[in-house]
Amino acid sequence: MATDNHDDKDCVCCAGPQGPQGLPGVQGPQGNQGPRGDMGANGQNGQPGPQGLPGLNGNDGRPGAEGPMGPMGPQGPKGDQGSKGDCVACPCDCDKDAEFAEVYSILPQDLAASPGANLAGTVVKLENTIVATANIDVSQAATNGKVTVNKAGWYDIATGMSGALNPIASPLPVWTLSLFKNGLIVPGSTFANMTLSPEQKANEVVADVFVHCLAGDVIELANTSSALVNLTAPSLGTNAQTNSAYMKLILLKAD
Repeated sequence: MATDNHDDKDCVCCAGPQGPQGLPGVQGPQGNQGPRGDMGANGQNGQPGPQGLPGLNGNDGRPGAEGPMGPMGPQGPKGDQGSKGDCVACPCDCDKDAEFAEVYSILPQDLAASPGANLAGTVVKLENTIVATANIDVSQAATNGKVTVNKAGWYDIATGMSGALNPIASPLPVWTLSLFKNGLIVPGSTFANMTLSPEQKANEVVADVFVHCLAGDVIELANTSSALVNLTAPSLGTNAQTNSAYMKLILLKAD
C-alpha cells in the first residue's frame, strides 16, 4: 500500500454518490392535538332568498278579516278663495236700485158705497208722501188716489185705514175696503171690520197682498162696502197725529 507524507488528520476525502432512498419507516403514533387557533373574520352576507307564499288564516284557510280603519289624519291647510261668481236667480235686479213707496192721509174722508159686486166706491186720497222711488209715481195720490207703477214685477202692497159706518144698519153689517188695479179688484185684498156703536169711530182694517204689475198699471184703494164709510184720524186719547189711511209698495222681483 502506498503511503504519503501527510498525517491522517490532514487527509481530505471527496463525498461519494448518493445512495438509493430507503424504504419509508413505520408511521409513528399520532401526536397530541395543538391549541385552538384564533377565530377568523366574518364572511359576507349571502343573497336574500325568494319570498315565501302568504300564510293562511289559521281557522278556515280563507284570508283574514279587514282590520279597523285607522285614525283620521290632521286637517289640511285652507285652500285659496275662489273667484267671485256671476249673479244668478236674484230676487230683484242686481244692478239697479230697489223700488218702493209709502203714502198716507191724516184727513177724515167720506167714501161713497160700492155700486155693485167687486166694484169700487169712492177712492181713498193719500195726500202725504214719505218716500217714492223713480219708478213709482205718486203725483196723483193726493188728488184722486192713483199710484202708478212704471216698472214691471211682483210687488208687496200693504194698506191700512181707520173708519166706521154711520149710521149703523140692522142687522149689523161689516165694512170693507179693497185694492184695485186698473179699475179691477185685486184678489185677496179685501178685509172687513165691524162698527158696534155710533161712538166707535176708530176701527182699523189692514191688508197685505202680492200683486203683479206691468209698467203703467194704476193702483187704488177704494170702498167696497154696501154703505158709506167714514174714514177718521181719531184724536181722543192721543198726543200724536194719527192716520186715516196709508198705502205702501215694495218691488220684490222685477220682470
